[in-house]
Amino acid sequence: MPQVEFSALIDAGADRAWQVVRRFGEIGAWHPQLAGSGIEGAHPQDAAGAVRWLALPDGSRVRERLLSLDDAGYVLSYGIEASPMPVDRYVATLRLLPLTGQARSVLQWSARFDLRAPDPEGVLAQAVQGIFSAGHAGLQRHLREMAPAAGHPAETHIAPVPLEKAYRLLNHGPTVLVSARHGGTDNVMAAAWACALDFAPPKLTVVLDKATRTRELVEGAGSFVVQVPTAALLELTHRVGHRSQRDEPGKLAEAGVQLFGMPGHDLPFVAGCSAWLACRVVPEPHNQQAYDLFIGEVVGAWADDRVFRDGHWHFESAGPGWRSLHYVAGGRFYATGDALDA
Repeated sequence: MPQVEFSALIDAGADRAWQVVRRFGEIGAWHPQLAGSGIEGAHPQDAAGAVRWLALPDGSRVRERLLSLDDAGYVLSYGIEASPMPVDRYVATLRLLPLTGQARSVLQWSARFDLRAPDPEGVLAQAVQGIFSAGHAGLQRHLREMAPAAGHPAETHIAPVPLEKAYRLLNHGPTVLVSARHGGTDNVMAAAWACALDFAPPKLTVVLDKATRTRELVEGAGSFVVQVPTAALLELTHRVGHRSQRDEPGKLAEAGVQLFGMPGHDLPFVAGCSAWLACRVVPEPHNQQAYDLFIGEVVGAWADDRVFRDGHWHFESAGPGWRSLHYVAGGRFYATGDALDA
């Protein structure tokens, strides 16, 4: 039974790096050898038994099951259930070791497996070593691009979008996250029906069901934020979309939502998104009551310039984790595809 071991320094403390690594279904956001990832079904991604799919650049897929996750020890283990690699009983362990007094930690990644055929040259072991090495480099890069947990997320990359171009943040029809604040309470929900409505002043529409807590906050505050989540936030988007704060007061924390503020706006913005539109409610009582349709005048717009700049989306060059989500039904989403020029 071959065993592969990898160890390298991470330029982040174990607490901070672990918040990324423990999101079992979101490895596609930082591993450069993956075209995407996600969790099958509605199983929580941090609970033993969760199964994640990994999309490889050649179109093939891998299925891996989470065997254990220990937050106190910064360690998780998983096994491969289906893979193009000719191996059986593949079990891997990923661990972070804190370094006392340093804002760094050690990443340890190991695996053991059975070979289906002799491999005297150790080709498969080298391939697994390459997976771990690439994952380390991708995690390092991902952590560098993230802001410290208590700060403004990737603040050097958030750039204002001219209001006359704000409609371009929504006109490709993404699923959005709607956030609001009122009476000392913040909440976030997912909304599949949202679109640009007008150019000047810019307006948008979004459907907010009467049963939702977020709608109450929007009506109370008269303002809200519409943001475009990325494929890397698939699990978060699904969680806030099918759980209610009425039933689960800790919904945001359990889903891993991080909020930040923008100067001049008393609104909660969701970190990790690709675009944000701060809106003032345009009162339309009939539409709101009859159709749950809210109109918002956009009073501020921003985008992450790694994926939206010069008035255009750049999904192809930004990487798969930056693509927007498009909800269909039953927990099934699609990620936006490549551009087609006519």
